[in-house]
Amino acid sequence: MLETCCDLMVEAYERGLMTSRDGNVSLRYREQPFFYISPTDVRKHTLNPDQFKKLSVNLGENRAPVELPYTNISSNLRPSGEFPLHFLLQQTLPEDWDTRVVMHVHSTYTVAAMRATVFLHELREEFPEISRYTMVAPTIRNTPPVSWDLGEAVAKHLELQPDGTTKYNIVGIEGHGVVSVDKTPWRAYEHIERLEHICKIVLESGIYD
Repeated sequence: MLETCCDLMVEAYERGLMTSRDGNVSLRYREQPFFYISPTDVRKHTLNPDQFKKLSVNLGENRAPVELPYTNISSNLRPSGEFPLHFLLQQTLPEDWDTRVVMHVHSTYTVAAMRATVFLHELREEFPEISRYTMVAPTIRNTPPVSWDLGEAVAKHLELQPDGTTKYNIVGIEGHGVVSVDKTPWRAYEHIERLEHICKIVLESGIYD
């Protein structure tokens, strides 16, 4: 499944959903007290499973990530700077999920739509693709990246519950990007792709010129 995560990050780069060193993804399997997260400062179109970091679901001192032994080539790499949001979302899996994937990219049209004051969570009222398949949370405003504040805002806006469920599948971060959560890499990616498609339609309609 890590290979699929890599393939989709490559696709996200090729489709212009982020630049080469942007974006991150994590994967957790049920019953395992750790999760895998993509490294920082690695070009995503060359990302491969051996570069992922293996992090405990427990923190070290000063909320530092705790790396676990993992036989790979990533010893000289560091976990993504967006570790806090992945950590908070990977604490617990919903009862009927065997895996959880958290994906973060900088979707061009979605970020542009937020800049144009489009309320992403209201798109469900106009577009059946959103209302039927993807629950979009209210947008996160004015929160710095690579911070615990952002991680906590993502968890809050997705309405993460103690049992690991979330009310929403995806949330936009103003001036930054989106975070998507689902049980497989493809499902997480499709929420991003779907919202990006709708935002492109909305912007090209000219309503927000």
